[in-house]
Amino acid sequence: MSILKLEKFDQIGILVRDIEKAAKFYGALLDFKSNLNIVEQSSTVSYKGKEVTFKMKKIMQNFGGKQFEIVEVIESTGDHLYKEFLDKGQMGLHHLGIYTKNAQKFIEYFKKEYGIDVAQTGKAGKVDFYYLDTRDVIGFYLELIAF
Repeated sequence: MSILKLEKFDQIGILVRDIEKAAKFYGALLDFKSNLNIVEQSSTVSYKGKEVTFKMKKIMQNFGGKQFEIVEVIESTGDHLYKEFLDKGQMGLHHLGIYTKNAQKFIEYFKKEYGIDVAQTGKAGKVDFYYLDTRDVIGFYLELIAF
């Protein structure tokens, strides 16, 4: 297979324990063009082959040409990538998201070339998302957002 390179990333995913506190900090630090709105959202995903539902508080805001996503998990029926991250005492950069029409091509490439698997999948509206477990290599996940 030829070398496959990502041209850009589209989303920065940050995981926090207190989204209200984080919103105040990021709102003071970064020059967002509009107010930060916190919304609640439920998500059902497949995590390592098991279906899990969780509820989160979330901010989705554009900043510097990227989608800036801040997440606080507020309840969960089981394990998922956010819970795993928090259970290890981690916060902060959780993933970089890439919008793509060729998610399967990237999934196959990462598996073949690096032995990296998809750890979690799900759907949000009209897009499917796939988290590649790249933590051991780069310290955070890569999320493929397929449209």
